[in-house]
Amino acid sequence: MIRNIREGKYDLGFLFPNSFSSAFVMWAGGVKKRIGYKRDARSFLLTDGIERLSEGGKFQPTYMADYYLRLCAQPGCKTGSKQLELFVSREGEDNANGLLKKYDIDKKPYILINPGASYGSSKCWTAEGFASTADLLRDASDCNIVLVCGPGETKLVNDIEGISKKNLINLSKESVSLDVLKALVKRCSLLVTVDSGPRHFAVAFKKPVVVLMGPTDPRYTETEYEIGKVIREDVDCSPCHIKTCPTDHRCMTRISPEEVVQTCMDLIRIEV
Repeated sequence: MIRNIREGKYDLGFLFPNSFSSAFVMWAGGVKKRIGYKRDARSFLLTDGIERLSEGGKFQPTYMADYYLRLCAQPGCKTGSKQLELFVSREGEDNANGLLKKYDIDKKPYILINPGASYGSSKCWTAEGFASTADLLRDASDCNIVLVCGPGETKLVNDIEGISKKNLINLSKESVSLDVLKALVKRCSLLVTVDSGPRHFAVAFKKPVVVLMGPTDPRYTETEYEIGKVIREDVDCSPCHIKTCPTDHRCMTRISPEEVVQTCMDLIRIEV
């Protein structure tokens, strides 16, 4: 990577990651102007280091889009709307439509449930909670319930399907690429998810989304453009940003299926 950067002879580089290694690569690659936050003991590798926002001597959690745009503003770049934009290829649309046709829901409304998070188990809710939510949503709405997951999350989705008393559509058995997942989010009536990537797909596509959040600080991801709600229990140990909970995971286990379902129904304007 360093060799490729050197060959490019870049005049300006923005360091969005906060890591020492990313700054070292740009420095070693000969990028003339290196803009980034003064973190991870890397200030000496930056030509233009920026301090994080602080309040009362403590770092202030900042919406990540604003956090990155502060870097872009340093050399005078103009920023416009912060509305996310996301695009799906024609192939992705076609493959998603083929999947929906396979399960006979290509012309029917569906609620998409994304229970997994690659970050770590601390972000995940229980299989029992998701199964109960899926069952209640199936009874309360005219929507089919579709389960999706990422690599390594198949067991969680299969557990949800096994616990559920309803006929859920489990796509863990299918080949769902990132592009197909985007298309599925774009077409759904509502997304129910933990704090993971598909949430931001929903924001970009202006789809209603219910986010179950536990160990992370909502201020890093909350945006005025989100059509939805974050469900979060106020417990004394959160936010901890720990990948695996060392105690009883109360920030997530205290979330009730009934609260999730009521929030979902309010969002899609269907009376429970």
